[in-house]
This record gives sequence, structure tokens and C-alpha cells, in this order.
Amino acid sequence: MNRIPQDGQPQGAEEFVTIVGGDAEEIGRAFRSQGLAEQDFTVVHRIGRHRFALAPGQDPLSLFDGRQLVAATYTRRAR
Repeated sequence: MNRIPQDGQPQGAEEFVTIVGGDAEEIGRAFRSQGLAEQDFTVVHRIGRHRFALAPGQDPLSLFDGRQLVAATYTRRAR
């Protein structure tokens, strides 16, 4: 059984960060400015256009303003 540390993540669990932006360069800048490489995050899949879906009753236009966006998801294994 995994012990739950103070940050709420079970030992051995993966952590994910998804960065959404207007283009790949913007996402790259955000990745670097947040120091994610130094925190051992790696990309899960290539950067590309994403379709976002929310649970019923949520308005996706209020979240993303209807703009065309790209996203990249990064992960790291918990330490």
C-alpha cells in the first residue's frame, strides 16, 4: 500500500502538468519559466491542437473564450 505524503500524492504516483497556449513557442516559454525540466517533468505526447471537454453543465467557452489553442502535458514520477 502506498503511503500518502504531506503533498497528497501517493508514493510512486505520477504528477501531471498541462500547459495551454496559443502556439508551441508560448508553451515552451511557459515550460522553461516554470522550471519544469529542472523538476524532472517530461512531455507525455507531442504538442498539438486539443479539443477540451468539460463535465455536463459547464460552459467551455467561458473557460477558453472559443480560441484555437494548443496544449502539452508533462509528467514526472513522484519521488
